[in-house]
Amino acid sequence: MRNYAARRLLAAGPTLLVLSFVIFFVGALVADPSEQLASAGLGPGEVASPAQIQAVRHELGLDRPVMIRYGEWLVAAVQGDLGQSVLRQVPVTGELVKAFPATLRLALASMVVIVVLGIPMGIVAALTHRRWPDSVLRVLALAGASTPGFFLAYLLVYVAAVRLHLLPVVGMAGPASLVLPALTLAIGPAALVSRLLRSNLIEVLGEGFVGAARARGLTTAAVVVGHALRNAAIPVLTVLGGVLARLLEGAVIVEIVFAWPGIGKLTFDAVTTGDYPLIQGTVLFAGIVFIAMNLLVDLSYSRADPRVRLGESE
Repeated sequence: MRNYAARRLLAAGPTLLVLSFVIFFVGALVADPSEQLASAGLGPGEVASPAQIQAVRHELGLDRPVMIRYGEWLVAAVQGDLGQSVLRQVPVTGELVKAFPATLRLALASMVVIVVLGIPMGIVAALTHRRWPDSVLRVLALAGASTPGFFLAYLLVYVAAVRLHLLPVVGMAGPASLVLPALTLAIGPAALVSRLLRSNLIEVLGEGFVGAARARGLTTAAVVVGHALRNAAIPVLTVLGGVLARLLEGAVIVEIVFAWPGIGKLTFDAVTTGDYPLIQGTVLFAGIVFIAMNLLVDLSYSRADPRVRLGESE
């Protein structure tokens, strides 16, 4: 497993290099904050002169060849320096470090809700296949998977906060403030996990080794937990890993609706203000998270099912 992980980490290097190349050169082509910065200190209606704009370009180093700028940015990025936010005038890395704990809290809370809702629903639906509990749970899962996140967010706000006054709506005001955004993020993925686990468990419960386990007198709970669930877990782990990666990259809509000060809101603010160094930092961060989560999911396969041996065919 260590050799496999080392190979995957080495393979991630070229991927991140290509990603950094793309986001830097797109920024060099479409983003030039010189005029915006040159006009920042002027009065209403005043426009910066070409000389002032050129002075700002020179100060920012934007008048130098793009390959030189990319090389300097890449060397600095490898050392953890993603440059300076144009409008905030603070290091991009510092902004990511400040925003990530909020996103991490929300992501972990959402994953707890996904597991607590999705896995029991999938197990019950599989065990009651073609009976009324299965039908009810399938309808609930379909409804959860089909509901847009922004609509669900406003619905939960209206019911739980506006009408019932049970929970806070915006900001980080303690554990209670996690409930609405975590539910919003969790309901759709929980429905997906439930449907996937149901279909896999139904297939696994029909296998011969499950019949042999039942013939030995094992209870249904022992058969499901000790035998069937482990064999049905790998596709679910893949989905959970992808969901966690997306949550750690920042849930833009939910963080905006609930004014949650995480990576998603930081990305939205960077895009709306045209702060391209900050956009570069958030996109590169998302790429790193995605690659890391894919590796962790792959490594978890052999834990879930000992028959899986990573990298043996490579």
